[in-house]
Amino acid sequence: MVIEESVKEKLDLFLKNKFGCSEEKINMMKEKRFLSSEIGFSAADLFQLFLEIEKEFGILFSEKDILSIQFDSYNELVENICKKKEECK
Repeated sequence: MVIEESVKEKLDLFLKNKFGCSEEKINMMKEKRFLSSEIGFSAADLFQLFLEIEKEFGILFSEKDILSIQFDSYNELVENICKKKEECK
């Protein structure tokens, strides 16, 4: 899917620039939960990531989205960004 690849590229660049993540850490994020000990994100980091993603991608998550969506996984994050971007079209 073209949108998904574009979102992944933008998210990878975003994680490098805003959070100082290396290519190796980003690859680990694709397999592990952000809050896992291997990745080391705190709940505050995850919240900051969530807010920055809304700004970066020009999307908004509703309260219902926040309560029902997992944001602690790279793939789930990509999937939900894509869904929101599709809704914006």
